Amino acid sequence: MDEQDVLFLKNEVKTLKERLDNLTETVEKGKKHGIPTVMFFVRLTAATTLNKNSIVKFDQVITETGNNFNPGDGIFVSPVSGIYLFSWTTLASTSKYVDTELRVDNVVVASSYGHIGTASNVPVTKVVLCKVKKGDHVWIQTGRRYTENYFSTPNDSRSSFTGMLVVDN
Repeated sequence: MDEQDVLFLKNEVKTLKERLDNLTETVEKGKKHGIPTVMFFVRLTAATTLNKNSIVKFDQVITETGNNFNPGDGIFVSPVSGIYLFSWTTLASTSKYVDTELRVDNVVVASSYGHIGTASNVPVTKVVLCKVKKGDHVWIQTGRRYTENYFSTPNDSRSSFTGMLVVDN
């Protein structure tokens, strides 16, 4: 990995830390105003290759309130209606593709694509705000283009999926 890659990854980590700090502040404000705390942060524990249209089963729960995320099937079930923030990061590896979508009740809300041709790894992050109804199922799945979506795990970095309720209604 060259200096430019290291600098890029350091900047990505800094940006993600700032976002996490902002999310923590938002949650604390919500607690004071009676907004239910709904959040999760999950990640993959190993390099994984998935076919097209496959749900990504993030198998390690780091943080979660309410047991609304199921690591067995990779699906979050919304306990309340509201505006949610979802973010996912995938790690693309040399000459491999990672094509993913955020789906809410099987409707594509956003997509993300990662590919790098040189000898390296690159994180790809997407952040989305969207309306979700109580009982909706939310997940990340691979797109319909590639039969080999490779989720890399360089230097203990992991692909991850985060969700949190921002405003209930």
